[in-house]
Amino acid sequence: MGNQDYAVSFIVDSTPEDAFTAINNVRAWWKGQIERSTDKVGGVFTYQYGDFHRSRQKVTELVPGERVVWDIVRVGAWVDSSSRP
Repeated sequence: MGNQDYAVSFIVDSTPEDAFTAINNVRAWWKGQIERSTDKVGGVFTYQYGDFHRSRQKVTELVPGERVVWDIVRVGAWVDSSSRP
């Protein structure tokens, strides 16, 4: 399977700055376990919800008050050995 793109945009009743801050506070709106930083360009974070979902996202663009871009690096079940010596 080749690359697949998915993009979404929506309108909220909030200032751009407040929306940007809320989107980058991933732990406040995603239930489950989040490992690593979600608010730094180049950062890679992992999200896991029980045994149902596991994904790894790379933060590729942050423009305060305008844009948040994550690339989905990996989805599915896998053993994460990145923290092992």
